[in-house]
Amino acid sequence: MALPPPIGSEPATEAPTPAPLPVTLEADDPEALIDDGDSALGSEPGSSTTSLASSITRYRVENGRTYHAYKDGKYAYPNDDMEQERLDLQHHICSLTFDGKLFTAPIEADKIEKVLDVGCGTGIWTTDFADEYPQATVLGIDLSPIQPMFTPPNAIFQVDDLEEEWTFEDSDAFDFIYARMMTGSIGDWDRFFDQAWNNLKPGGYIELLDIRLPVSCADDTLKPDSALLKWSQLLLEGSIIAGRDLDSAIRSREKLEKRGFQGVSETIYKWPGNKWPKDAKAKELGMWNQENLTSGLMGLSVAIFTRLLGWSVDELELFLVDVRREMKDTSIHAYWEIL
Repeated sequence: MALPPPIGSEPATEAPTPAPLPVTLEADDPEALIDDGDSALGSEPGSSTTSLASSITRYRVENGRTYHAYKDGKYAYPNDDMEQERLDLQHHICSLTFDGKLFTAPIEADKIEKVLDVGCGTGIWTTDFADEYPQATVLGIDLSPIQPMFTPPNAIFQVDDLEEEWTFEDSDAFDFIYARMMTGSIGDWDRFFDQAWNNLKPGGYIELLDIRLPVSCADDTLKPDSALLKWSQLLLEGSIIAGRDLDSAIRSREKLEKRGFQGVSETIYKWPGNKWPKDAKAKELGMWNQENLTSGLMGLSVAIFTRLLGWSVDELELFLVDVRREMKDTSIHAYWEIL
């Protein structure tokens, strides 16, 4: 399904992008789908950066998980080691999707000077980009100081809230703004795109990569009473209550064009729910996507379900037993749209 290639403030030239998975995914032979004990990949993330006010690292503890302290309550997902490992695995899935490419915008490498990574999380994309483009200054911004202490000299991390007024000086205008998996984190996308526009150099690019809820299915194997389907619908419902819709990606193109961005392009990619597809790449994507979702299921759910939907932790844990079971069921041909 989808990951959007670049969006530029000037007309974009055609650039090759990794091919999406087939429009119609074919399910593999059930006998070839025996569980082989797949386990997650992931690098060990750093626990904090240095020289930060103690209040920023005094995390909220809730239901056994920790959450960001700066702008407490604004972001619904944890920031603890378990979530950091999930985010690094998610980076691996993105890398697999794009055949190892860090972005798809048709930017000339020798012209990249300043880059902004919005919601950088563990900083894994920021540091990878800084390593690959040592001439560029790469600024990663997040609400949590969970980035590594040892980074390339051209990678800079900052705790800040990009929903507030951007205060970069004119001399700091960016060549490229990268915003990955920010759906559910931004309340006012029109304002966000307006600020991105004002902080891009002429001819600069913004690239988005987001999941869209609810879950989709390649056929009729995801039943209307499915726990997996209900879970994704309830997550979307809770995000709408919070004013941070988890289906915001379907409106991004229209909003960007309305703001004046030119050469806007969109490609939809599919992340299978598990290793049910026959296609080798789709199967591998599904294998890692299943690990990413099942290992992080409670963290992805608990704040939205308890804070916004009124569920108790016990009710949620019982419900997630069925959700996790369906996520692993290769007879259910579910997938997630990424765009």
